[in-house]
Amino acid sequence: MRIFCRSLLVIQSLLLLAVAVFAQERTYRVRGAVVSNEVLRDVSELATRAQVVVNGGERRAFIQKDGSFAVDNVKLGDSLLEVTGADYAFPKVRLRITLKEDGRASIAARYVQIGSEWSDDTPVLAYPLRISAAEKYDFFTPRQGFSIIAMFSNPYMLMVGVSLLAVFILPKLQANLDPEALKELQGKKD
Repeated sequence: MRIFCRSLLVIQSLLLLAVAVFAQERTYRVRGAVVSNEVLRDVSELATRAQVVVNGGERRAFIQKDGSFAVDNVKLGDSLLEVTGADYAFPKVRLRITLKEDGRASIAARYVQIGSEWSDDTPVLAYPLRISAAEKYDFFTPRQGFSIIAMFSNPYMLMVGVSLLAVFILPKLQANLDPEALKELQGKKD
């Protein structure tokens, strides 16, 4: 009985080990570089916090000074790759990682518009990826000039205007009142 329990324990351990080994998913490294263009003239202008993000933060990689990046542990299937930075906007890239018959991975990358269907109609990008900036964010808002219309549409100016009308127009209206009505108003004040 004792030998049977030990052999059962050994078999269970081996099964658990086999399940753990076979349950591991294969992951892959996605390599690429951020390249300069007319928007981003020098890649070193990117902030030090610029990152490459896969699937909204599931995997992250920092961009090196030369613009290169490598995102590790990306799973088979479709993923969304984004370059995040404070000063520049980059296009989103759809990654499709598949296995070839010989067991090697194949990465097909395509630009994608957020909110649209992921289609295979767009051209495949070269691998390793070369991503360039689409536009520079402009956080500066120019100061508005003086406008009399804007000044009088301000709620505080409207309140001041109504108060001034009350101060200067109401005494004139009171002077035009009937003398009996005027006596009645003065009687109410006392």
